[in-house]
Amino acid sequence: MEYILEMKDISKTFPGVTALDHVQLQIRPGEVHALMGENGAGKSTLMKILMGIYTQDEGGEILFDGKPYHVNNPREAMEKGIAMIHQELNPILDMSVYENIFVGRELRKNGLVDHKAEIEETQKLIEECSLHVSPKEPLRNLTVAQCQLIEIIKAISINAKVIIMDEPTAAITEREVGFLFDHIRRLTQKGVAVIYISHRMDEIFTICDRVSVYRDGQYIGSGDTTALDEAQLIKMMVGREITDVFPKLDAEIGEVIFEANHIIRSDNKVKDVSFSVRKGEILGIGGLVGAGRSELVEGIFGMHPLSSGEIRIKGKAISVHSPKDIIKEGVALITEDRKMTGLNLMGSVNDNISMVAIRKLVQNGLYSKSKAMQASNDYIQKLNIKTPSGDQIAGNLSGGNQQKVVISKWLLNDPDIIILDEPTRGIDVGAKRDIYLLLGSLVQQGKAVIMISSEIPELMGVCDRIMVMCEGKLSGEVMREEFSQERIMALASAIKV
Repeated sequence: MEYILEMKDISKTFPGVTALDHVQLQIRPGEVHALMGENGAGKSTLMKILMGIYTQDEGGEILFDGKPYHVNNPREAMEKGIAMIHQELNPILDMSVYENIFVGRELRKNGLVDHKAEIEETQKLIEECSLHVSPKEPLRNLTVAQCQLIEIIKAISINAKVIIMDEPTAAITEREVGFLFDHIRRLTQKGVAVIYISHRMDEIFTICDRVSVYRDGQYIGSGDTTALDEAQLIKMMVGREITDVFPKLDAEIGEVIFEANHIIRSDNKVKDVSFSVRKGEILGIGGLVGAGRSELVEGIFGMHPLSSGEIRIKGKAISVHSPKDIIKEGVALITEDRKMTGLNLMGSVNDNISMVAIRKLVQNGLYSKSKAMQASNDYIQKLNIKTPSGDQIAGNLSGGNQQKVVISKWLLNDPDIIILDEPTRGIDVGAKRDIYLLLGSLVQQGKAVIMISSEIPELMGVCDRIMVMCEGKLSGEVMREEFSQERIMALASAIKV
């Protein structure tokens, strides 16, 4: 049997949107097969049909293990031997590691849940993955990276024949990526097929055997990764050549507009960090997962209490007790987790974009829906948000388009200082370039940008200066003319150079 999985002539239409238009996919046993395409290309929709989350339109056919395949929900898909690790994690935070791994398929003895057997089995899986946590630890106490690895362990544990991994490395460190790739290779040696969705080109060429490309809901083509290069793959994805992946626009750097002095968080996750940023400057914040980067900006933004520290904007010391105190001073924070802290997923695109800048949308003392719609439409065009209209529910958009809605929401408020935490996570190469150009245009207007990213090439490509954090402290700073991956990694790892 050449293929373990075949999806033929698959279509899916949502109100106002054709998400998939007669697409196909063939997966061989024991291969790592990449799905590539811009956000909104249809990759996640295709996988949700495979998992029984969505029902395909009539006319298509799915064969698994040579037999017709029909499932109504993810549980049925798992029982047949297909598991999925979602990009947006859904851990049950108040349950333990072992309970999360066996939820819905508990091990039983004499009709009762066999907790002892589940703990023992989880311990074996954890050790195989070199993850240093207790099976009894509640997920609430783990990092995002550790929760991601628990999801991977859960998929491995069901002995699936096909495992779908949607952006599995988005929140884990390089070391953990190495462990993940080792496990993927072990799985494929046993004949397990892995469908791998990622926007990171280096990963595609490192771990994947073949790739299928989709664009605007249509199937573009498939090929061996050894027969393709990065430029060819990008052209297949976006329909054009992108020669400059990290465009850097020239901007005049002016006086200091923002200062944070001796910031210490009351939970000690940030330990005496000081920095400043100038008008027209893009300041990068680098470091490994858990270095305290997000914790620093969330503390400054009033989301978590500080035990000490001073914040100055345009030379004036300000007191921050909650986010509204710093928002009114012209600061915006685009958070790392768009679903939890960035968007109202049940609200429309219009409602989300107008959320922060409601005061700007008042006419004759009343909120003007027409002004809000006009503002929303302006940003839909400016940021090329793929949506049938501003009335579309934000939760129905692809991840990259959701991210553009979050950015639009804050830009409408016209801030002077924009902080972005992992702004391009889970976003395709074309949309990333759009965001880099947008950041360049913002600093050309004299605004200041602070950008957190786990991707060193991204920081080096768009920033004027990079400050690097390690274990809650500032470990060093690198100017643009001194940028090198080795230097930044050494500072992130607290290695003396």
